[in-house]
Amino acid sequence: MSEEIASFDSFSEEIRRGIEELGWKEPMPVQRRVIPVMRAGRDLIVQAVTGSGKTGGFGLPIVELIDPEQRHIQALILAPTRELAGQIDGELAVMGRHLGIRTIAIYGGTAYGPQLEAFERGVHIVTATPGRLLDHLKSRRMTLDHLQVLIFDEGDELLSLGFWPDMQEIQRFLPEGPLTGLFSATMPQRVVSLSRVFLVDPEFISFSEGGVRAPEEIEHWHYIVQASQKENELLRILRFEDPGSALIFCNTRDDTRFVSGFLQRHDLDADMIQGEMSQAAREAVMRRIKGGKLRILVATDVAARGIDISDLSHVISYSAPDQPEVYLHRTGRTGRAGKAGTAISLVSGLDIGNFRSLQKVNRMTIPERPLPSQSDVDERMAQRLQVEIEHDLRAFSERERKLREGEMLPIVERFAATDIGRRQLSAVLFSYLRDRHVSAPGTEIPSGAHTRDEAADESATREAEPARKRRRPRRRRHKDGE
Repeated sequence: MSEEIASFDSFSEEIRRGIEELGWKEPMPVQRRVIPVMRAGRDLIVQAVTGSGKTGGFGLPIVELIDPEQRHIQALILAPTRELAGQIDGELAVMGRHLGIRTIAIYGGTAYGPQLEAFERGVHIVTATPGRLLDHLKSRRMTLDHLQVLIFDEGDELLSLGFWPDMQEIQRFLPEGPLTGLFSATMPQRVVSLSRVFLVDPEFISFSEGGVRAPEEIEHWHYIVQASQKENELLRILRFEDPGSALIFCNTRDDTRFVSGFLQRHDLDADMIQGEMSQAAREAVMRRIKGGKLRILVATDVAARGIDISDLSHVISYSAPDQPEVYLHRTGRTGRAGKAGTAISLVSGLDIGNFRSLQKVNRMTIPERPLPSQSDVDERMAQRLQVEIEHDLRAFSERERKLREGEMLPIVERFAATDIGRRQLSAVLFSYLRDRHVSAPGTEIPSGAHTRDEAADESATREAEPARKRRRPRRRRHKDGE
């Protein structure tokens, strides 16, 4: 393990002036650990939450590495949202200001002109959302031929919002051997799968409770809910999580019928299996979910016996199981063959006893997460919608895209001017998202993360392995701190 830094004294005077302007007095724990590893030229995976100082952790080594005399893009940071990209860019600009380092944030929804002017003048560090970055790369308005550092910030969010296909395509434009870092608040197997494609022999650093932990294939957590609101909270969780495929367990047949009917009434692609169904009906449902034509299956433990779904992303316990070992049977249906899995429990007052018992007997601690608010759900759906639309528009030339974006603006403005018009636009957007999920029901990146196209994913895995083996050893500017 690399040594930690004790202060900012090892940085140049110009960088220390930027640090002072940011108001930083001494390194935060993330910065103490990350900076030496990056200085040593080693790839790394860092589990750290927002607000932990990680931008300084990767930003300070980046500005130290940049050659201001070279008018090329030397560092790239990928971020899931425009807000985060702007925030990172702002801090990097201050860090490198006194060295003459130029930075820019590029993301969708803004004019191309200022970005093109920045490329023309010369920019050293780019912070970008994957979609807009890909626009520039494919049009050759920018290149990454001289890239030295690549950072993925909030890797779990990049995957949750559906950016894997874009990152997969960006890989084609990368040179061999940039120093690469992956930062993520959570470390499910799908995030580690992302690292296998882009990183080489990374050092793993964790600031989660309990110290450094190897990522596990199945993430377990629970939500505390009111019994009278359980179905509504389930609906909100499903819309926030947006699972590729989910198996929801209920303890009774009545709950199974109730939950599946409730989800169907709210336009979720759900169905059920339970003991009273005929074998033909049961087999028809199973063909749908195994064929990717059904996203959510609701079942009792008895009815689910023998179910084998290879690409099941989520297992959700609507009710805590009566027997502790049943929980392991439930959750064992996801996270198979090295793929990512998520196990979620909805725990009401009626479930507390069984839930505590299963943790004690199974010798596991299942952490609690706060329920997503409706505004959280709305924001997440808006972000996913933006990613989907940008991905679709990328199929057109820039001229065609501008025509399509502007052609309907007068009509959109007329709709948006009235309450009924806004509701109609809302219905259209809802149908668009729903149709996208039906056509792309939940696929995986190599070894686990969710993507748009499984066939393309398998191809990426085959292509990525030789590429990693061909990487040239990078030249290190600092001695290894190992």
